[in-house]
Amino acid sequence: MNDLSGLRLRDFPLPLKLTISLGLVVLGFGYLIALANLYLTYHLTDGQPGLTVSDLRRAFYGNRETTKLAAKIDGGSMAQFLPKPGDKEKILSWIQDGASREGYEAVVRPILAENCIRCHNPEGLQRFRPLTSYEEVMVVTQVDRGEPVSLWARVAHTHIQSIGLIFLVLGAVFCFTSVPEKWKTVIVVLPFAALLVDFGARYLARTVPAIVYLMLLSGASIGLLFAVMTLVPLYDMWIAKPSSPE
Repeated sequence: MNDLSGLRLRDFPLPLKLTISLGLVVLGFGYLIALANLYLTYHLTDGQPGLTVSDLRRAFYGNRETTKLAAKIDGGSMAQFLPKPGDKEKILSWIQDGASREGYEAVVRPILAENCIRCHNPEGLQRFRPLTSYEEVMVVTQVDRGEPVSLWARVAHTHIQSIGLIFLVLGAVFCFTSVPEKWKTVIVVLPFAALLVDFGARYLARTVPAIVYLMLLSGASIGLLFAVMTLVPLYDMWIAKPSSPE
């Protein structure tokens, strides 16, 4: 069996270096898009601009003092889509009065049809939360307890597998850099641990809101490790000079 311990990325043939480099660049570009999607998804959850701890707490723990629908339209991310004066107050009053079917048909349904249904329908951008019937609207008139387990499971199983595969590729490439072996061992292990901690914290944040800080820490760690495992191989292949023989 050939010894690969001395093989470095700069020693690879040019076609292989180009393949690896372009793959790293595309993965990095995809990660930036993922960060943009994360920001756009959660930055208005608390009704204020910017992605903060408050957004994450509201998204994953919820607002236990109100319902999901009320939290979204009263200072939340959906308030901007009810521009007509009085519409928000009518929906809030309907919820407080018991959310009857009669009130829904007379007052709430026309407001939702005008402002919300274009996205909150089975074919719309917010298809995961349709609001086209009384039964569907009643789901969000319950106390806001944050992300449901079903949504967590759907996101977790796809992201853990896909991000895990990405770090498998990055780790394999990183093993051929000039970084000392002891640091390689640490760096290739950390992203997998951080990924599991991140989604574990996301689940536990449903019951302990302070765990969103652990989510922030693990997410930042994943981003930092992604940058290291992408940029160091590129540096080794195209910029670093071979060390002089002793």
